[in-house]
Amino acid sequence: MKKVFLLLLFALVVVLMIASACAQAPEEPPPPEEGIRIEVSRQGFNGTPGEFRLAVEEGQEVEITFVYGDNDFPENNPHIIGIPDYGISTSVLDENNPEVTVRFTAKETGEVAFLCTKVDCVGHTNLLGGILVIE
Repeated sequence: MKKVFLLLLFALVVVLMIASACAQAPEEPPPPEEGIRIEVSRQGFNGTPGEFRLAVEEGQEVEITFVYGDNDFPENNPHIIGIPDYGISTSVLDENNPEVTVRFTAKETGEVAFLCTKVDCVGHTNLLGGILVIE
């Protein structure tokens, strides 16, 4: 009788352990980092003339989508965005190509410039102060 009792007790412990393991919610993977969207217009990055700062983490996989923002302008106003320290230059961003995405890994803490490299665009001086702050 004692062996049956111990066997039943063992079986109960095993069942409770399995039930406990099944009751725990499985770990969900962390949500994917959403890409960064920056509007580019004659008023500046996201409408900010001059210095526009964007913080990212060192080692972070960064995805930035530059979005054409001069739709209210009477003519097409193309831009090309460059991140010289990373050797990145976008294709032309304009009403015919309204979104351009770049991807890179943020290296070394510090500041990295991004700017419009198309010097004849309207509002060019407002698009010279983009700064990636790598923390």
